[in-house]
Amino acid sequence: MDKLISELVHLEVAEQQKVLSALVTPLSPEKQLSLLLPAVSKASGYVKWRLAVTLAWQDTPDLLELLPTELQVMVLQYLDGPSLLTACQVCQGWNRVLMNHGQLWLKKCHQLGVNMDLLSQGTNWHEVYVSSLRQLTSLKNGTAFVERFMQLQNCNKAVKAVDYQDGYLCTVSEEDYVNIWQLDLNIPILTFPVERAVSYIKFRPKQLLVCGHFVGILTSWDLSAMDKQSSVVYSGVNNLSNEYQLLRCKFKMHAGPVFCCDFSNELDLLISGGADDCINLWCLSSGLKVKSLPHQEAWVLRVILMPVKTHSQKHCVISMTRDSVNKLTWDAHCSENSGTADVGSKKMGNIDQIQSKMCVRLNEGNHNFFTPGLHCSQKYIGLIKQDIDEKHASLCVYDIENFDLKYNITLNFKVKKLLALGNRYALLLTVGCVLYSSTLMVVDIVTGESIGSHTIPHSKMTTPDGAQLMVGDVEWLDGLRGQVCPSSAPPAVKREDEGAEEQHDVPEDRGNLCLDARIQQLNISSESEKSSLTLERPSRLVLAAGVQSEPGSLFTLWWSYSHATTKCRDSHCSSVNRYRLIMSPR
Repeated sequence: MDKLISELVHLEVAEQQKVLSALVTPLSPEKQLSLLLPAVSKASGYVKWRLAVTLAWQDTPDLLELLPTELQVMVLQYLDGPSLLTACQVCQGWNRVLMNHGQLWLKKCHQLGVNMDLLSQGTNWHEVYVSSLRQLTSLKNGTAFVERFMQLQNCNKAVKAVDYQDGYLCTVSEEDYVNIWQLDLNIPILTFPVERAVSYIKFRPKQLLVCGHFVGILTSWDLSAMDKQSSVVYSGVNNLSNEYQLLRCKFKMHAGPVFCCDFSNELDLLISGGADDCINLWCLSSGLKVKSLPHQEAWVLRVILMPVKTHSQKHCVISMTRDSVNKLTWDAHCSENSGTADVGSKKMGNIDQIQSKMCVRLNEGNHNFFTPGLHCSQKYIGLIKQDIDEKHASLCVYDIENFDLKYNITLNFKVKKLLALGNRYALLLTVGCVLYSSTLMVVDIVTGESIGSHTIPHSKMTTPDGAQLMVGDVEWLDGLRGQVCPSSAPPAVKREDEGAEEQHDVPEDRGNLCLDARIQQLNISSESEKSSLTLERPSRLVLAAGVQSEPGSLFTLWWSYSHATTKCRDSHCSSVNRYRLIMSPR
């Protein structure tokens, strides 16, 4: 016996396992128990614990892995997204099962509000869901946006009109000076005076700026010089003797202030509305009036000229008064005897036959209080209905084609203005919780939930529709984008010890001018400190607003990214001054 035991002890572990298995396997369960139980009872406590855990796991099979694939999907789809992410961390088996079900994560992306139009078929939906959930969480916890002030040129008073297009920001101050900024370089590329008493602006970068005026006229200004301008700020129009050389046309006139306008170079058409209860349509190139639609129900506060669609048979304008929203349409093809031929343009179609096709009443029974804001997305038209006591408000979303009501979302807060509308989310301006402040609210139009908010300074309305407020990029309102790829924003000054240098596809001369402006503003004289300055990766503009408490400045709100956070080394610098220092070359 001792010889047998000695031989077993000197065998390899694998051989010992074979001998033990050959000895135990043929025995009956009773004899197996009587053979193994005394040996186990003499083992160490750690071995007994490991045996108990191992046997318990083997005796309890994983039901999820035993199910067929179809049943796995049916079971897992009842879990919400965060619970699925937690299940991925339970064990490797569950992680493997969940990673193999791309359609499950695709469905969760739909439910979360991801913009599926931006993603291809080969997308890793699990990664998209995770990054989109992070974006949604940042909206909920208030870390999605960062505030900055931009110091404007030739501007010592508040901004009264703002417009944004394709990475360019255009402002008009109370001195009636225009500032156009290229946001990716944070430089003013055009600054010039315009006709007095500007009430509203609409512009297309490098093409045209149209100004509405409180005196009832409209003016158009040539912006083709934007490509030729240096990024150094100047006074007047390119320092030329003729102060209004960029003036292209004057459109006369409304019998009251102009509150809104929109134009299309493709149609050679300008449309405007104002306090004279009239909608006027003009030839954009000649300045001649093409059509007038008088006797609207009240002041015309918003006009939107819908984009021209390929092979479209109709052109469309959506207008808003204090009492109704109307859809105006006309044939895209001009008839032979149309009056538009007299003004030298047939691009605008048969505009003599323009007519109101659909209407939404805003104040039935005089129970509602007018709330500014009419906005369109690719699918919807959105507006606010609020009772006269301003206790109850509803976000009404209509189908853009036939004006059928799609969503009627009851809001538990007072709304000051509907700022923007996308296919999934709406951006609203509400009354702030703090004196002299307002709050931005992001509302999911599908679920009706408020998914995020941010407090901003109070911005006094300069027109009934709030021309001093303008939303930046609105693509994110069509749905979450996961890892958002920013396109334009102000570069901020950053030192080498705060992170690696980011590269930008910008012209070398303009990049140097932008950097030189910051070096001059920071009063840096040392060559080593100059060489340590780098430009950060840009983010996306969310909102721009003129603020009465900050004359000469423009309040801006940007998407916040961890790599776009810049620290100010001056401990005596306030947050507002810090942003102004970073953002604004003088």
